[in-house]
Amino acid sequence: MPPARKIGYFTAWSIYDRAFAPADVAVERLTHVNYAFAKLEGNAIALGDPWADVERPSPGAVYGDGDLRGNFGDFNGERSAVRQRNPHLRSLISVGGWSWSGGFSAMAASEHTRAEFVRSVADFLHRYRFDGVDIDWEHPVEGGMDGNPHSPDDARNYLLLLRELRQHLDHDAPPPPRFGRYEISIATSAAPSVYRHLDLGAIAQVVDHINVMTYDYAGSWSQATGHQQNLFRPSAGDSGICGHDTVSDYISRGVPPDKVVLGLGFYGRGFGAVGHHGSPVAGLPGLGCAFSGVPSGTWEAGSFDYKHLRTSHLKHDSGYSVHWDDAAKAPILYSAAEQVLITFDDTVAVSWKADYALKRGLGGIMIWELSQDHEHELLLKICEYLG
Repeated sequence: MPPARKIGYFTAWSIYDRAFAPADVAVERLTHVNYAFAKLEGNAIALGDPWADVERPSPGAVYGDGDLRGNFGDFNGERSAVRQRNPHLRSLISVGGWSWSGGFSAMAASEHTRAEFVRSVADFLHRYRFDGVDIDWEHPVEGGMDGNPHSPDDARNYLLLLRELRQHLDHDAPPPPRFGRYEISIATSAAPSVYRHLDLGAIAQVVDHINVMTYDYAGSWSQATGHQQNLFRPSAGDSGICGHDTVSDYISRGVPPDKVVLGLGFYGRGFGAVGHHGSPVAGLPGLGCAFSGVPSGTWEAGSFDYKHLRTSHLKHDSGYSVHWDDAAKAPILYSAAEQVLITFDDTVAVSWKADYALKRGLGGIMIWELSQDHEHELLLKICEYLG
């Protein structure tokens, strides 16, 4: 069995307020970087942020004629200092995401428009020296951002799109820059109501691996507080989804274990006005309780980067206490004074997940997203298990 994948998403917007550049990525510890995101313009792949992607000069870099600039240059340039730190790193361009999946349904609906997209992907990979593509259609048939078009034929068209992409990249595209074959991956939901539409077994025959987004089980949309990425069924606040059940269902639907990549969110979800509702489980205050609203987060309401939690809420004088749900293998943070509960993954929780991936023979671990870690703490813990 090949070494487990350690896939980290790098977001183009990390270079701005987050002040996290490709040089800050622990590329030595990763097998793959998925760059988020490219978008669809018409039926073709297009740059998501031209300045960040291909225009920004990197501090200290010396560019020759034809050298790539921007984040793409840092990850893919032949003379890039980042690339030289790990020549074996595979970089994939991720297309779509939550905000830019609206064009997939129409693009995938006909052979002609699919062919236009496929050709554009091949040209994009060659031009910017990527090692493959990650299709992040959120989501075929149902789900995703409000207002995104859907069709009952989306699932069938998605499979056709992936098959045609595989055929073109293998036989008709310019050769890959570094490795013998372009990789194709997809990102998929952990919600059965969403992934039930996909022929996962057939898709697995086409793609190299499937990044399962086994997080966001609970949040502002929930009826009660709950873990947002628990590995097993919890003691309270059961959303009906857990990592183990999702993985098992994917495998039962025909996906080989070594093509299932378990997703980890390097962030937590918060719930407000929790304390006065009581506590249904001893030792886990606020879990499984009603709530009202969400607290201010790191960059958006209710969402907390792990580095934010690590440097504030996890300090001994923060007013928050950590509680471990041994059934779920997941922690919570709770403040009685603020009536706030935050569910997240710490080093212990990611240890359980990395060990689980190893013992089940999964394809590895996927991280959303790298800028949210604290001094590579969670990533290094994963590497203790996966190498």
